[in-house]
Amino acid sequence: MEEHHVLPVSYHHRSQTKVYPLSNSDTSQLHPSRPRVPCGTTRLAKLTALPILIIATAISLTALVCILMYFTLGPKLPVLFINSMSVSNLSTTNTSLRANWDINLTFKNSDRLWEIYLDYVDCIIFYQEDFSLAGNHSVLGAGTQPFKVKMMEENTMNVKLETGDSVFSSNKVLSKINSDKTNGQVIFNLSVRAKTRFEGVSWLWWTEGGTIIYVCVDLNVGFKDEKGVGILIGEIPISC
Repeated sequence: MEEHHVLPVSYHHRSQTKVYPLSNSDTSQLHPSRPRVPCGTTRLAKLTALPILIIATAISLTALVCILMYFTLGPKLPVLFINSMSVSNLSTTNTSLRANWDINLTFKNSDRLWEIYLDYVDCIIFYQEDFSLAGNHSVLGAGTQPFKVKMMEENTMNVKLETGDSVFSSNKVLSKINSDKTNGQVIFNLSVRAKTRFEGVSWLWWTEGGTIIYVCVDLNVGFKDEKGVGILIGEIPISC
């Protein structure tokens, strides 16, 4: 009978694995699983976002171009000059003053893209700073066409002002005007208010408008005699 030798089996070569129990509340060692997103959904989101991005970019560029055009191609304000000014029938008493003014105003348009329309113009003559002598609140007249100044041109309007038989409460001012006339020179100030519209060339699609106020100061009128007739002296034209 053959003898069978049974070799002893060693268990020392097996690695021992340690197992730690995991409590129900401890999930720090678990890696969350990512949900699977279908390929069609991602592609649809990209296709939807692309047109929105293109539209937003186009709107931003259009707004930027409009802002740049507004500040670089916007209209220039007209420049006002006084070409001539004369005073007639200037006379004063203790309580009244009479005088007539004849003034030529020139509006200059230095813009190459915009035409200027004056829909309304009024003028007031002052002595010193705040003593109003005469005014014309409708220089252009009712129902007349707007006063137009073409591109890179100038246009002149004639303004007539008169006091009529005006009565003034300040004897000191009237006495001062009479004294200045006797000495040969009276200094007046002129305020001009113009309601203005700007119309550009065909490719400038917007129009602008507003009220412009000019103040012409230190208008020195010389009188040679007691007849009350004087003319503007000094360097002419005078810029307001």
